[in-house]
Amino acid sequence: MLTNYLKIAVRNLLRSKSFSAINMLGLSVGMTCCLLLLLYIRSELSFDKHHRQAESLYLVDSRAVSKDAKQEEFPMLSAPYAAALQTEFPEIEKTTRLWSNLIEDKALFQVREAGKPVQSFYETRGYQVDSTFFDLFTYEFLEGNPQTALREPNALVLSEEVAHKLFAGAPALNRIITIGGVTGSGENFKVSGVYRDESARSHIDARYFLTLKAGWIGSFLREQKQNFSSNNMFCTYLRLRPGTDINQLAKKLPAFMDKYAGKDLKQAGFNKELNFVPVADLHLHSSLRSVVTPTNSITYLYILGSIAIFTLLIACINFMNLSTARSAKRAAEVGIRKVMGAERSSLIGQFLGESMVLSLLALGVALVLMILLLPVFNQLTSKELAASELLDPQIILAFLGLALLTGLLAGSYPAFFLSMFNPAHVLKGKFSNSISAVALRRGLVVFQFVISVGLVLATFVIQEQMRFLRDKSLGFTKDQQIVVPFRSNEGRNGYTAFRNEILQNNQIIAASGTQYYPGIINPSDFSLYRPDQTVNDIKSVKTNWVDFDYLQTMGFQLAAGRLFSRQFPGDTNNRMIVNEALLRKFQIPLQKAIGQQLNFDWEGKTHQYEIAGVLKDFHFESLHQAIQPYAFMLNSRPNFNYIIVHVNTKDMANVLSFMEQKWKTLRSDEPFEYTFLNEDFQKNYQAETRTSRIVQTFTIISILISCLGLFGLAAFAAQQRTKEIGVRKVLGASIANIVLLLSKDFLKLVLIAIVIASPLAWYAMNNWLQAFAYRTEIPWWIFVLTASLAVLIAFVTVSFQSIKAAMMNPVKSLKTE
Repeated sequence: MLTNYLKIAVRNLLRSKSFSAINMLGLSVGMTCCLLLLLYIRSELSFDKHHRQAESLYLVDSRAVSKDAKQEEFPMLSAPYAAALQTEFPEIEKTTRLWSNLIEDKALFQVREAGKPVQSFYETRGYQVDSTFFDLFTYEFLEGNPQTALREPNALVLSEEVAHKLFAGAPALNRIITIGGVTGSGENFKVSGVYRDESARSHIDARYFLTLKAGWIGSFLREQKQNFSSNNMFCTYLRLRPGTDINQLAKKLPAFMDKYAGKDLKQAGFNKELNFVPVADLHLHSSLRSVVTPTNSITYLYILGSIAIFTLLIACINFMNLSTARSAKRAAEVGIRKVMGAERSSLIGQFLGESMVLSLLALGVALVLMILLLPVFNQLTSKELAASELLDPQIILAFLGLALLTGLLAGSYPAFFLSMFNPAHVLKGKFSNSISAVALRRGLVVFQFVISVGLVLATFVIQEQMRFLRDKSLGFTKDQQIVVPFRSNEGRNGYTAFRNEILQNNQIIAASGTQYYPGIINPSDFSLYRPDQTVNDIKSVKTNWVDFDYLQTMGFQLAAGRLFSRQFPGDTNNRMIVNEALLRKFQIPLQKAIGQQLNFDWEGKTHQYEIAGVLKDFHFESLHQAIQPYAFMLNSRPNFNYIIVHVNTKDMANVLSFMEQKWKTLRSDEPFEYTFLNEDFQKNYQAETRTSRIVQTFTIISILISCLGLFGLAAFAAQQRTKEIGVRKVLGASIANIVLLLSKDFLKLVLIAIVIASPLAWYAMNNWLQAFAYRTEIPWWIFVLTASLAVLIAFVTVSFQSIKAAMMNPVKSLKTE
């Protein structure tokens, strides 16, 4: 019986090649999109699930609470918290800290071996951790032992990729590497381990690890007095003992804070609340915008999951529509089978079986397409998904389940619809498509285009917001600005010489040093208060140390007072230039700002700062955040992390070549690096840019699948009305009349879809825009443009078949009458 059904299914597919091809192509493309997005979603959901005892790993999160207001969550703590937590709570089995170098985003690695020239590389994504780090986090070691890898002060653990890059595939264990800058302070480090890269499934995207005893941070921890209120720059993780109730432990945190941190926090003028966040939730489910690396939002996965489902639904709707539309051709077969004794259940089984066969064939095509398109998809999503993941038994079962579900979904209505035919009516030739079947087909077409129109509207809104983010004035000159970082102490010491050399080029307008610049993380802040207030009234202010002409180089706009100037040497003595947001926060009128004093308490002493100038507000963070108080101060000595170079030419290659030449003259052992300020700022929107690309791509695909179904229905409608068209042509109807006749019904359905989709899309995208403190308004022309595009695409799709039918010779269409 099953063999017979299979043969009949194959024969029916071959008998109607064009409709089978449309169904096969639609299902294959829909399933390909769905499978690719499922791989992406699975990858995002897998973050930090691979660690042993992952369910017992937590990050200690904090929220500073001042008299002013509750501040947002912050994933970093002072150095003493880790030891204090483990001492106080026996429920905590182990703790570890991680320091992310926010002063330098790259470190200079140098390999010196006898008889060989020095190899110099810049390495990114390095973290300094406690020796217990690999006791909590699981890494597969290819060389060395994770339990002992970080015991020595100058131990270095490399990822497989970095080890291969440095030593060309030779064993790396016990090799010596010199690491410069803040990270390594020019000291030698011995490779104590090599691990397989885990950045694709961990929020810690490390390429190498050092111990917290090394470099600048090691000196800081040894030499500086540590307290529980300041220098919050360590991610603190813990592993609980089996059976510990995290909620009960969390209830003990206020008493812990009073005991250990109460005195320091009271002196600093604020309080702090702690919270435990599961490590497995950090990437998607926490409200933290960044923990070591930027987090993602589960909302984006819902969006992508919805797109995957909708794309597959559109393909299934095509199948249903074409199957029910062509039901007349199967009616006689159903009638004969019923006369011969076939029960309705067996007929339903047969038609569902045919649908399953088609779906499994489409799955085979989809798998081939997916493997071919995976490199393109990886580029689109900035992922490194591998075809080998398809061999995972869970993935195989999921794909087979998806194929069977697709077959069941796509074939369910046709199966029940066809099996209901009355054999007496069918065999007498009285069968015709029922009103309910026609209404369902129209309803499904409307549903298809509601999805497609909604996706088009979403794409336009996302693109408009991304354009807004690119074009909005940030309050400074972001274009034609080159950023050159200093990655070593020697490089910083050579700042003045390098600046003087490059200013000889008349294409370079200005160049100035800074610790930080807009668009990158600035970890430095002061807790300030007015002299007429107390330490309990402190407000957090972002701070930056710059050279005399940095503000002019960046093109900040002055609102009151003056900028730093070498004509005022006293500017180095606790004078600051602030933004308007600081005045609002401290309730200082602009006309009274110049000369206003602000106090800063540190280690029992009160330091006073004087406002010398006020800048108009500028964006130093992404437009997700509202502008916060900011203050600039002069660096008493030229020790900067970056130099900003403003040029007045479009011939960047010539200027960069000149700058590289001067760099190599001064620092021949360090590679020359640069970025562009405007591009660095746009990196804050990587998640939005990636989502925009994905939505745009799959929107186009969903429209194509919808048009494919519309094309098939139009072809069937034209075929059903061949003789009517012939009669109309004989009676004088023009080609335009015929095209309009066949197109208007479909265009009505598209217009209905536009009316339904527009308010739904507006509601969804308006909610999405709320994530941005600064956002565009959804313009009316987006709805007009979307509607016009939808109608045009539908008309072109339908009119292709309509014109073909209208141009047929009426003699051919009427000769069988």
